[in-house]
Amino acid sequence: MAKIGFIITTSPWQFQNWETAANIADAALDKGHEVSFFLYLDGVYNPIKLQALRGYEVMPKDRFSRLLSRGAKIFACVICINARGLADGRDYIDGVKVGPLNLFADMIGDMDRLIQL
Repeated sequence: MAKIGFIITTSPWQFQNWETAANIADAALDKGHEVSFFLYLDGVYNPIKLQALRGYEVMPKDRFSRLLSRGAKIFACVICINARGLADGRDYIDGVKVGPLNLFADMIGDMDRLIQL
């Protein structure tokens, strides 16, 4: 099966890129593909565990948590989270890993396809 990677660079409340990525990732996992995410720039705001917004039943953190439980891998750029005061990943849902930018370079080398949102 294919290895599909996503890089998300936008926060959850600017655009619906996170939702598009989650939908594609769910479909890929349904077909048996491997899925990995790298959260970069404002994309690091997507899996914050204390998200709450009135009127939204499903938050980005919920979708990412579901993807993790299905076998997806999610990494966040350590420089990006530290620059935004996100405390080395302690603000994230369980399963999100924090790493340096060269981790993304390694991911790209291992992917069959990369989708940037």
